[in-house]
Amino acid sequence: MARKLTQRGRIVLLSMMHFFIDSCMGYFAIYLVLASLAPSKAAVIAMISTFAGNILQPFTGYFTDKVRGKIPLAMGLVLTPLSMSLIGLTKNYGILLSLVLLGNIGSAIFHPAGAGASGEKSKNIDASFAFFITIGTFGYALSQPIFSAVTGKLGLKSSPILMLPAVGLAVYYIIFSDVRIMGHGEKPNLNTLKELFKNHLWSVLILFYIMVARTAFVSSVNLFAAKTMHDWGFPRIIYSVASTAFMLSGALGILLAGNLSHLIKPRSLIIYSLTLFLPFFILFILFGENGSTFPALLMLSLAGFIIHCGYGTNIVLGQKLFPEMSSTVSGLLMGFAWATASFGPVVCNGTKHVFKLIEGFPSGLVFMTIFPLSAAIASIFLRVEPGTI
Repeated sequence: MARKLTQRGRIVLLSMMHFFIDSCMGYFAIYLVLASLAPSKAAVIAMISTFAGNILQPFTGYFTDKVRGKIPLAMGLVLTPLSMSLIGLTKNYGILLSLVLLGNIGSAIFHPAGAGASGEKSKNIDASFAFFITIGTFGYALSQPIFSAVTGKLGLKSSPILMLPAVGLAVYYIIFSDVRIMGHGEKPNLNTLKELFKNHLWSVLILFYIMVARTAFVSSVNLFAAKTMHDWGFPRIIYSVASTAFMLSGALGILLAGNLSHLIKPRSLIIYSLTLFLPFFILFILFGENGSTFPALLMLSLAGFIIHCGYGTNIVLGQKLFPEMSSTVSGLLMGFAWATASFGPVVCNGTKHVFKLIEGFPSGLVFMTIFPLSAAIASIFLRVEPGTI
C-alpha cells in the first residue's frame, strides 16, 4: 500500500532519487584514468553520449507533462544505475559508448520529471528546487571517489555492485510511495507550447545560452580535473577527489542561492556567479602547477561554489515562465542545454596548447572560461519578470 508523504518527505524522496542517479554519472570520468583510456576517445564518448541522451530531455519532459504518474521517475531510476555500473567490466570503446549512452538516456528521462515534480505543492519553489538540485549534485560529486574506492578495493570488475542502492530505492518507490507527477492544470499540447514560446522567446533563448555556456565549462572541469591533477603529479587519493571538491562546493552554492533567492535579484545572482569564479579558478591552476595540494583544492572548490550559485535560478526562472509545462522547460534548460554543451570537453581537449605558459589540460580549461564570461554578458539583456531582476 502506497504511503502518503508530507511535502518535505516528497522533496526528500525525489532528492534521494536524484542522488542515486547522479552518483552514477561521474563514473566514466574517473574510469578513463583508472583504466588508462585514451583521453581523446573518452572525450568523444562523453560528447556523443551526453548529446544523444540529453537532447531527448525536452521530449521526455513533454512526455512527462502529458503522461504524469510514476513511470518517468521509475524508468530513470532503474536505467541509469543499471547501465553505468557495468562500465568496469570492459575497456572496449564501442561497449563503453553503449553503456554510457544508456546511462545518459536514463538521466534524460528522470531529470525533467524530477525537476518539475520538485516544485509541485511547494510554497517556496526556489528552495525546494535548490534542495533537489543540491542533493543530486552531491551524488555527482561523490560518484568518482565512490567508484574509485569500491573498485580500488574490489577491482574494476566489481563495479556492478554499485547499482544495488538505486535498485532498492526503485523497488520502494514503485511499491510503497505515493509520489507521482501531478502537473499543473489540464494536460498541455503542442499549441500550448507554441504560444508560450511566442510570448517568452527572448528570455528563453538567453536562459538557454547561459545554461549551455556554464555547462560547457563545468563539464570540462568534471571530465578533466582528475586527469589534470594526475598529470601534475598528485597521488590518486588527491586527483580522485578533484571533481568532487568542485561539485560538492557547487552543491552548497546552489543550496545557499536557493534559500537567499528572496534577497538577491535573479539576474544579478547569475551575473555574479558567471564572473566571480574566474580569479579562484586561475589560482587553482597556479597552485596546482606548483604542487600545492590544499591551496589548489581550495581554489577549485571556491570556483565551483561561485559558478554554481546561478544554476538553480536559471531553471526556476524558466519554470515560472512555463508553469503549465514545467517538465518540458526543465528538459530544455537542463538536458537540451547539456546536449548542446557537450562540445565542451572536446574543445577543452583541442585547446591544450593555446596558452604556451600552461601547456596541457590547464590551457584547455582556462580557454573554456570564455564561455561563462560570455554568458555573463548575455545575462545583462535578460528580461524575465520585470521588476525582479
